[in-house]
Amino acid sequence: MKRYIFSIVALFLSVSLFAQRDLMLSQQFFSRVNMNPSATGNTDDVDIFLIGRWQWMATENSPKSGVLNITNYFEKVRSGIGFTATYDDLGIASRTLNVKAAYAYHLNLNESILMSFGLSAGILHHYLDPAKHIYLDPEELNEVTLNFGDKLSIVKPDADFGFELAMPKFMFGASVMHLLNNEEMVSTSIPGRQFNWYARFLLSPSEKLDIAPALLYYHRNHTNRAELNLMMFYKRVVWWGLTYRPDLNGLDNFSSNDININVGMEYKKFRIGFAFDYAFGEVSNAASGKSIELMLSYRIEKTSNKSARFLED
Repeated sequence: MKRYIFSIVALFLSVSLFAQRDLMLSQQFFSRVNMNPSATGNTDDVDIFLIGRWQWMATENSPKSGVLNITNYFEKVRSGIGFTATYDDLGIASRTLNVKAAYAYHLNLNESILMSFGLSAGILHHYLDPAKHIYLDPEELNEVTLNFGDKLSIVKPDADFGFELAMPKFMFGASVMHLLNNEEMVSTSIPGRQFNWYARFLLSPSEKLDIAPALLYYHRNHTNRAELNLMMFYKRVVWWGLTYRPDLNGLDNFSSNDININVGMEYKKFRIGFAFDYAFGEVSNAASGKSIELMLSYRIEKTSNKSARFLED
């Protein structure tokens, strides 16, 4: 049991050192501002979006993360303005807070094609206190001594850029996160640039049913991750879906493949969604592979003639 707990400590540290990347959320398509600022103002309404994720629930001090996005659209200047904050707690002495203001310019190419370009800027704060790593039985380490370093508290400017193309039946977007960080600056506290690409289609076999398959791809440093997603919407007020995240990195003794099931509903401008993840591979052998995600959002209705975005009307 003690060796198992030490393995969890090593696992969290490995995540921080070698596989650090921005949050991968199963319900991200409902509000994408934190990963692509061009999605700011993608609805006519004032949109308030909150999501929380609890990872590896059966493990003590397991990771926890959250996102808050607030956006508004101004038709006269064809611009969206918003705020995004992400919080990532690795569970053992390591926390990251990323806060940004976001702006997007929206261009109607014609009646059915909308393109937007966005930029967000703010600060990134990373905190690490290695002294909080506690070994229940140091004798099990034998003569091995591990030194995790000194306490860190770093605040740096941060910026993202992206674009999005939306049509009634198709959406494509791409973004670069942490623009100010080059490869020489990357460390356990400073993330490298992350590149995101995603595409989503809309199929409508009947007036009441919509099917939305999607593909997402993330790249940072030497880490790659993909996501295959399939959502079904009934009258666009009830939805359920399935997500699969294959392991593309081929790391020995550190593989991870995730399967996610999510459900949700909308009622009078309120949205609520729930997602359940199960991870399998070497990571799930060291920690419980079960994770949950809760999404809440509310829209303040406005009057506008802006072109409706994909599945946002």
